[in-house]
Amino acid sequence: MENIKDLSNKTILVVEDDKFTSLIIQNFLAKTKAKIVTAYNGEQAVEQARAHNPDLIFMDLKLPGISGHEATRRIKEFLPNTIIIAQTAFVTDADRAEALDSGCSDFLTKPLSSDKIYRTLYKFL
Repeated sequence: MENIKDLSNKTILVVEDDKFTSLIIQNFLAKTKAKIVTAYNGEQAVEQARAHNPDLIFMDLKLPGISGHEATRRIKEFLPNTIIIAQTAFVTDADRAEALDSGCSDFLTKPLSSDKIYRTLYKFL
């Protein structure tokens, strides 16, 4: 995707337990100039969401501790309008339905590419 939007007025939370994958996502997002906040488990995700009030969250669903589904439910209790994008390598219809039921706005399958990330990001921001 060639036209990268300036999102310098936005905050994006990246929740991903795999640090390499988190860095890849952060590198794609850095080009947008958005403020990027990270979390590596479900508890941190809830804490970071409460502290930074992100405009959008990329949420891995398979996390140590509380799952991405549970973290999403907890975040939606105090940030009901925040956009949460589920990301996972698991792509069954049940996984997709559970992500949407927990409060996610959309669903991305891994491996993630810059095109997938930007397209989803610009759909909501």
